This record gives sequence, C-alpha cells and structure tokens, in this order.
Amino acid sequence: MKKLILLVSLLSFSMHSQNVTVNSGRSFTIQSTSSLTVGGNFTNTSGTVTLHSDSDEFSSLMVRGAASGDITYNRYVNIVGPGEWDLVGAPVSGMAFSSLITDANIATNGSGVYAVGAYDNTLDTWTNATNATTGDLALGQGYQMATTSGGTLSFTGAIANGDQSVIINNNNAANSGSGRRWNLIANPFASYLNANSNADGTNNFLTANAAAIDDNFEAIYGWKADGTGYEIYNNTTAATYIAPGQGFFVAAAGSGENKTISFTQAMQTVTGADDFVAARSSASYKLVLDMHGDAVKVADTKFYFKEGLTLGLDPGYDAGAFNQSSGLSSRLVEQDNGIGMGINAMPTDAMSNVIVPLAINQEANIALEIQIANSTIPEDINVYIEDTVENTFTLLTNESFELLTQTTLSGAGRFYLHFTTGVLSIDTVSSSSLVNAYKGKGNAYISLEGLQQFSQPAKLTLYNVLGMKILSKTIKNASQKELLSTIGVKKGVYILKVQAENIVFTKKLAIE
Repeated sequence: MKKLILLVSLLSFSMHSQNVTVNSGRSFTIQSTSSLTVGGNFTNTSGTVTLHSDSDEFSSLMVRGAASGDITYNRYVNIVGPGEWDLVGAPVSGMAFSSLITDANIATNGSGVYAVGAYDNTLDTWTNATNATTGDLALGQGYQMATTSGGTLSFTGAIANGDQSVIINNNNAANSGSGRRWNLIANPFASYLNANSNADGTNNFLTANAAAIDDNFEAIYGWKADGTGYEIYNNTTAATYIAPGQGFFVAAAGSGENKTISFTQAMQTVTGADDFVAARSSASYKLVLDMHGDAVKVADTKFYFKEGLTLGLDPGYDAGAFNQSSGLSSRLVEQDNGIGMGINAMPTDAMSNVIVPLAINQEANIALEIQIANSTIPEDINVYIEDTVENTFTLLTNESFELLTQTTLSGAGRFYLHFTTGVLSIDTVSSSSLVNAYKGKGNAYISLEGLQQFSQPAKLTLYNVLGMKILSKTIKNASQKELLSTIGVKKGVYILKVQAENIVFTKKLAIE
C-alpha cells in the first residue's frame, strides 16, 4: 500500500491518497480553499497539521481509515453582537474549554464570561463558559460562539475516528412548558457532511436520522446571523453541505425519551464552500414571502411545489418554523395540527388552485407589509392574500399587502394565501374553505379558526363515528380562534360539524 510522507508545507491543493504520514518536526497545511481525502490511514508523528478557514471557505480533511495524532483546525467564527454570533462545535475531539477561552480572538464580557455557551433545552437556557469551566467540548454538540471582530478560533485535538453519535431529546412539555424540542448539535468531522437528499440520495444527514427527528420539523435549522433568525434546510433546498464544526438545531422526535443522532463516515464529503451564516438556498417552484413591521423585516416563510408531494405532512419537505410565535408562517392545507410551517411543501398541481392558511403574529398599531421576496413559480400563477376581516384580496405579484394593525394579530384564521390561475374577488371564494379545525397534541380542546368572518352565530356539534351527538356549542361574536373543550370525551375518532350562515363545514378529528 502506498504511503505519502509529508516533509514540507502544502499550501493550496485537492488531493487523494491511500496513507499519509506527517513526520516529526514537519508541517502540513491545508488552506481554506483546499482539501485532502485519505483513503487509508492518517498519522501525525509529532508534526504540525493545520487546517484553515475564512468567512465563506472551509478546508476539509477526510480520513477513511484510522487516524492518529492531533490536528489544529482554525475555524472561522462570526463576530459578537446583537443578532450576530455563530453556532459551532469542535471539529476535533479532546478540545479543552481552557484552551478555547484563552484564544486571543474569543469574545468576553471582561468579567470572566466567555462567548462560548451550551444550550439546555429542559429550561431553554444558555450557560456560557467561565474561568472555572473544565473538561472538553463534547464531540457532536453545538455551542453558541463569537469572536471579537470576526475571525478564527483554534481547535486542537484528534480527528474523529469512525462513525459518531449524539443523544437528543424532546423536552417540549417539560418544566411546565418551558422546555423545548430543539437540540443544538454540530458536525464532529474536519470535513463537510451531505445534509440532504440533493447532496446524496442515500448517505445524507436527514435520511440517516429521520427516525430521531420530529416529522413536523424534519430539517436542519441553521443560524443566519442577519437579524431574521434561522434558515431551514431540508429536501426542498438545493444540495446542502454541513461545514466542518458547523452547529445547527434539530427537533427531537418522541416525548422526552432519548433519541440518537448519527454522523457517519459515509456522509462525509469534501464538497462544500460555506457554512450556514447568511447562507442562501434555492429550489424549483419556490415562493418566499417577507414580512416587514414598521419597515423592518421581521419574518419570512416559504412555499415549495414538487411532483409527488401531498397537501398534508411530507417529512423532510414540510418543516415547522423554528419559532412557533414567528411573525409569519403558514399551516398545512390538510392534516393541520396547529403547527406553523416555515416551509410548506405541496404537489405541483396545487399551484393552480390551493388556499393556504397564513399565521400572522403582530402587535397593534404596526404598519404591516407582506411581499414576495423570491419566486420561481410560473408567471401565469396569481398569488393573492385574502383578509377575511377587511374582505380584500391583494395580488402579490403586482403589489405588496399593507395593513395598519388596529388590534393584536395572533395565529391563523384571518389571512389566507391563494395560488390560482384565475382572478379572485370576494364573490368568487367559498367561505367554507376558510374554516379550520384541529386537535393539537396534548391539548384538551379543539381549536377552530376562521369563524370571525361570519356575522351570524356559529353552531358547533361533535359526533362520534356512529352519528351520536357528543356535545354542542353556539359561538356568538367569534374571535380569530375559538376553543371547544374535549374534557370528559373518550378517546376515539369524531366528526366536527360547523354551521354558520349558509355554510356547513365538517372535519374528522382524533381525540387521544
């Protein structure tokens, strides 16, 4: 078997080799634009091995065999500041906190607290390192980090040998609702990883970890550091790669039990050029809406169309918004369970005739504006926002939707997005399509949205599958969201009937 013995510094290259040895006293450098794939073993016998990166380029070292000896990865980390920071994990094992917090580039508050912090999803809290922090950064765990002016931090340790794993869990219902489903993890390798099926059809992070991630949030959530929160990456985005040491959030499946996330050698690749900070993604038949409040962008949401998808939940394509109180999101057209979607994926033919509920959260007395930020849908598709309270349609392909909020807006039920080849007016839309009902998981009530559009009282009736009336309620002067209690109702499948003015709406619901 061939062995390459490195005696000099190598600067910019892309190289494949069977075995690599760095001799004692010698240096081996991989610049930010370069990569090395070692098909066999990598050995550093007391030499110096250094990998570099900058704000949008990250070097890669991928070892298929055994690895021994330390390397140093100079990993770019974003600047400290409001809406800035970065999510990063160690791209090596055995990196001590004591070494990281003494790095000249690490940001600090000047009182012994450093800009490297761990996330606890049981309490939704961050704990930053101090001079008293001991031990090593956990391989596969992400941390919030920041540098003083945007620069590199040095991570020195061993290359992660073989497949790696990290435990995640869903603490969404823990601690009286203060827990979260979100887990901050990170690429543990000094190479990129295939993130989605467009990067590799089989050996990619989302496919390998589908069972551990909540179907409603089957995606990677990367921090954008531009003041607008998190970018969602799943199978609706173009080929996506996770940079060395890149941190990101995933939502754990289950109800608190441990789930295992795997980072496998088969996912590794030297392909990639950037991290998630200020990243951009693209997809066929995509529409992005931006929302501004008092001329400041506060949220965005995405719609994606592809053959073979459904109007219900398509794990790996649909993805819930990271922040469920986000200013703008949407709901699934079918199988809606009250989750605001950051990406709403639908079949291609839905573009010509589908109505999607929008969820808008905004305080009163705000100048609200919603506009198309990006679109690849065909030009003959019209996109309207309907306001059922003001009885207006706004053609977004011609103008933005503007509203000075008179009251606080919360959730779905008032605004709807119409994709159509026709021209809409208030007389051409059936109001029954704008009534929505769902039973949220763990809730002791049925939520109803859209009843405020009716001037007459709405009668609600719940039947079992045998047609027997279980309960009924009449709602006068309905608000944007009404609740129908299910306390005392046995588990099973029921039919909800809503009668208001001249419409009748029915929906099958499961009560657990």
